[in-house]
Amino acid sequence: MHDAFLKSVFADPRMAEILIRHHAPEWATEIHFSMLREESTGLVSKKTHQRRHPDMIWSADTVNGERVLFLLEFQRTGERLMALRTTTYTALTLEGIAAGPDFRRGDPLPEFVYLVLYHGDGPWTAPARMADLFTRSDPGRYRLVPWGDASDDGSRDDLTAVVLGLARNLSPEDMSMQLSALWRAVDTNGDPGLDGFMVQMVATMLELRDYPKRLMKGGAKRMAEVVDRFQQGMDELVQRGARQGRAQILRRQVTRRFGEETAGQLSRLLDEPPGPEDIDRVTDALVECATGDEFIDRVRSY
Repeated sequence: MHDAFLKSVFADPRMAEILIRHHAPEWATEIHFSMLREESTGLVSKKTHQRRHPDMIWSADTVNGERVLFLLEFQRTGERLMALRTTTYTALTLEGIAAGPDFRRGDPLPEFVYLVLYHGDGPWTAPARMADLFTRSDPGRYRLVPWGDASDDGSRDDLTAVVLGLARNLSPEDMSMQLSALWRAVDTNGDPGLDGFMVQMVATMLELRDYPKRLMKGGAKRMAEVVDRFQQGMDELVQRGARQGRAQILRRQVTRRFGEETAGQLSRLLDEPPGPEDIDRVTDALVECATGDEFIDRVRSY
C-alpha cells in the first residue's frame, strides 16, 4: 500500500526533479529536467528468470550529452544487505541497456545514482556501499589474469599464464615454443600427477587444432615427450617442405628440357614429396639423357 502511494507520487516528473535537486545535487545543474523521463523496470535476470529491478527508474540527458539514471527503491524496513540489492539491480539495469538494440559497441554506459527512499519507523543503519559489507574483498573490481608466451620471462614460471597462452590461435612454430614453456612450468611445479594430466589435456587440445597430422604424434607419457614429438614433427615438416621445393625446381627444369608431357609423367612416377636419393637420381638422369623417352625409362628403372 505504502509503496503504491509513493510510486504514484514520484511518477510525477516534478517530484522526481525535486528529489534529484535535493538528494543528488551534483547532477542538478547538468540535467535537462524538461527531458526527464521514466524508464521501464521490466528487467529479467537471465540466471534466475525472476524479475529483479528497482521500484522506479528515471533518466535524463546532461548538457554534455551524457545519460544519467536515477534508480529509486522505496523501503519501509531496514535491510542490512541493501547495498548488495542495489548493486545487483544496478548491474541488471545496465546489462539490459547494453543488450538493447540502441546500444552500440564502444558506447559508454550511462552514469547512475541509486536512491533508497526510506519510510520506516527506526533509524537507517545499513551500510550504503558494497565494500562496507566485506572486510577483505573488493566488490566491483576484478583481477585480470593475462596469458603469457614463451618469450616472456615474467610468465615462464606462471603455469596459469602459460596454459592461457596455449588457448590462443598459434602457428605450429609458436605452439612448439609454448609447449616448451608449459613443460618448464610443469616441471618447476614438481607434481608428477600434474605432468600426466597436462599430457592428456594437451593431446586433446592438439587434436582440435588444424595442424598437419604429422604433428599429432600420440603415445607421450610426459610433457618432455610431448615437446620432443611435436618438435620432431616440425623438423619433418621442414624437411618435407625443402624436398617439395627441390622437386618443384626439378620439374621446372624437366619441363624446359623435355616439355610438359614428360614433366607430367615424372610427377606420376615420383613419390610426393620425393626423397633426397630420388631427387639426386632424377637430377643425374636429366643431365645424362638426350630425350624425354630415355629420361622417363631411366627414372622407371630406379
